[in-house]
Amino acid sequence: MYLNIGLIVGFLFIYSSLIGYFRSICWKDPTSKFFQAQRAHTPAYSTYRIRQAEQYVESVATEQWTQGIRKNPPELCIGIPSVQRDGISYLKLTLGSLQHGLSVGERAGLRFVVFLAHTNQTIHPDYGQLWLNSMADILPSYNDDAERLALAKVMELNQTHGTKSKFDYSIVMEECERTEAPYILIVEDDVVFLDGWRHRTLKALDEATAKSWGTGYTDFMYLRLFYYEGLLGWNSESWPKYLGSSIAITTCVLCLLALTRRYLPTTRLHITRSALILTTLVFTPLLIILLFAAGSNCILPQPAGVHLMPKNACCGQGFVFPRTTVVNKLLPLFRGNRWSEIPTDSFIEKYADVTGGLRWALTPVVMQHIGGQSSHGVSRDTYGNLTGGNIWNFGFEENDAETLAAEHLRINDRTL
Repeated sequence: MYLNIGLIVGFLFIYSSLIGYFRSICWKDPTSKFFQAQRAHTPAYSTYRIRQAEQYVESVATEQWTQGIRKNPPELCIGIPSVQRDGISYLKLTLGSLQHGLSVGERAGLRFVVFLAHTNQTIHPDYGQLWLNSMADILPSYNDDAERLALAKVMELNQTHGTKSKFDYSIVMEECERTEAPYILIVEDDVVFLDGWRHRTLKALDEATAKSWGTGYTDFMYLRLFYYEGLLGWNSESWPKYLGSSIAITTCVLCLLALTRRYLPTTRLHITRSALILTTLVFTPLLIILLFAAGSNCILPQPAGVHLMPKNACCGQGFVFPRTTVVNKLLPLFRGNRWSEIPTDSFIEKYADVTGGLRWALTPVVMQHIGGQSSHGVSRDTYGNLTGGNIWNFGFEENDAETLAAEHLRINDRTL
């Protein structure tokens, strides 16, 4: 009796200590019961990067900037479709964070395509801005092609966001494809990138290509540069696996204690039948429940580097596509389904599901979603709080500005 009381008290002490431990490390995991939303949404690094982007754009707007030497073809083409949002624009932050800190050599290997996706581009608040003309290499317009213009007018009249967003996406892909860059990065216009995003992305593309070849593929669908951790939790469709694992762990504990009692008789004084039952049927299930409550991102975080993410990934803030995928698969797909109203990211995901295209993701992510005002009229937040609604990568805010700057400097020194 006294032994059981001591065992229970000891377990409660360990259990409460574990709760405190998980509370201290799992607060930024949105799948955890210990998640602290307000603290996790603090834009620690994003705010710093936004200031850098703003200062960079201001310097571009006030100084005489000239287009420097450009590599042909570029290493990477970055396409940004942008639309007018009521009372706000994030485009300068996106462009500023992409270009701030780039060396002359790094900038020479990039090509920026910025598409103000309106038949009347003057309604976009950034139209005609000096900084935009200086920072963008290509500024396409619907007016460049009569067929494009006619289609865009119909889509604007019908106000079909899903249809028009895919049309705009395809235009940006076409413009990037013409540069003959081997990879095409399409990003939304309400994100910020970390210092050193370029070298991390190019390294990840080399890894994704090598891994694709290793699995028998000549190319892949995309490399994801951003994802929301909230969809990477304990998924309900996997409950049989979780149940089986829990039963297996409980069975192992039971067998271990029973065999210890049998073959080491001296332990029976401590491993009594009641202690065995308590440990197997009470303590072990409670520990398993605590692990699930801690959250999957906290207990089983995504491995650093490039890894497959074919399911439960959100959203379409930043995809890098091989040029071959764009030319041979995506552009024909978009043209053949021009009037589909499925959102662009879901459209691409459905196609990848059908064709089995490899969907790689980079961890840690190199970009953050900061938009609080939707591009199709749905208000989520105000520009200043930068909580990103429900689309936010919590790990991104752990970046340290000095560490990233030092890493970027080392990479540039190595390439000189």
